[in-house]
Amino acid sequence: MTISGVNEERCISCGACVEECCANLFSMETYPSESRARVVHRDPHSWCTGCGHCLAVCPQDAILWDDAETPLIVTGIEHPENLCSYDTLLRFLQSKRSVRRYLPLELRQEQVDAVLEAMRWAPSGHNLQACRYLAITERRALRAITDHTIEDFRKFRLIIRMRKLLRPFLPTNLYKLLDSPGLLEGINDMIRRREEGLDPILFDAPAVIVVYYPNLGSLSVIDPTIAFTYGMLAAHSMGLGSCWIGFAIQSLYKDRGMRKLLGVPRDMIVAGVMTLGYPVPVYRRVPPRNQIHVRWLEDRNNGMTTAGRNRILPPPIV
Repeated sequence: MTISGVNEERCISCGACVEECCANLFSMETYPSESRARVVHRDPHSWCTGCGHCLAVCPQDAILWDDAETPLIVTGIEHPENLCSYDTLLRFLQSKRSVRRYLPLELRQEQVDAVLEAMRWAPSGHNLQACRYLAITERRALRAITDHTIEDFRKFRLIIRMRKLLRPFLPTNLYKLLDSPGLLEGINDMIRRREEGLDPILFDAPAVIVVYYPNLGSLSVIDPTIAFTYGMLAAHSMGLGSCWIGFAIQSLYKDRGMRKLLGVPRDMIVAGVMTLGYPVPVYRRVPPRNQIHVRWLEDRNNGMTTAGRNRILPPPIV
């Protein structure tokens, strides 16, 4: 979206866009021949991100834009706290589980489309909106992802077995991880299950969504992570299960062969893999989580404390 100016006939010069624009592209200007100040939009260096905050906050719909669809009118958006109470939202979040067992039922395309539609509204840094998605229901492609990940586990298993030889060259924390008995047992179990015809990676989910993103280093996973969170919560609201598949992400991250198979451009990386389907289990209680640890830096006597204070938040009353 490109902000192109202000509709002077509608504008009432309230200044809401001036205060809201994070790029400071709106200003209030006065002219001797006019009785009131006028809102002016200038962007000579194309610094506008197209975030849309100006048109979202304008009470008169006076912001002009190009190259975008019409903004949505959402009933009650002025008071989002009335759309969903905190207690309701917290219970919904607490009920979300990572599903690793799915019924052998195909999803309808409109169900997958609904999850993708929720992802569309996820925020992105500098409003880049650079996430690209691949929805997979083809069994051959799903098997290829699983088999490729398992093959990487076979290679990784060799590193684990050589860990003592490699110890002088490994960071201490990495060596401790490789030396953990549970790691090798877990990898062996996944390889064994795959050899038995099971799917320990994608869990025979009927659909998988892959997100790929421009290779921007560590920044490449932030926007996809937020988008997938939106999608998983949307799926949960529809009675569907989902799971973030970290093993597959690590396996596909920059692999040229898999990127070619999946149609991921060379300048992009696989930043997320999510299973989607009807869950088998019915979860009846919420497993415990550690209490959150918070360190506060607070203003005291007109000065900020240097050490702060540690606090363990009690569970909320809902």
